Amino acid sequence: MTYLDTNILVYATLTHVDNPSQQDKALKVLHQVISKENLILSHLSLLEYVFVMKKAQEDEDKILNALGLFQDFVKREKDQLTEELIQNLRNEFTFKNSFDIYHLAFANTMNCSKLLSFDRGFYKLTHLSKIKIEVIE
Repeated sequence: MTYLDTNILVYATLTHVDNPSQQDKALKVLHQVISKENLILSHLSLLEYVFVMKKAQEDEDKILNALGLFQDFVKREKDQLTEELIQNLRNEFTFKNSFDIYHLAFANTMNCSKLLSFDRGFYKLTHLSKIKIEVIE
């Protein structure tokens, strides 16, 4: 299974993007993981998605339609997620990256094969990861 960072969802559906090639890459990745039924998302992914899309003043119907699609891939947190989060949030670096730590811990506990993101900051977290972190360039 593949866990997508929220930025891929945003780039795939945002009306106005700074870099159209990133949108093309995000759409390709999203289509690929959905068509292979290989996608996992968290509730945090949906919350971040709505926050960014509303901040970008996207159309409400567009946001709701995307949520309708994305919610089918949301999985419930496993009990060991809390334990992994507590272990990983013990120092200042990881605390300052707490949302990324959550995404990584969620993907780890769901036994995903990889986490995909546009965020290069995930490279700094590879030492905490049981799975492959792939940053799309």
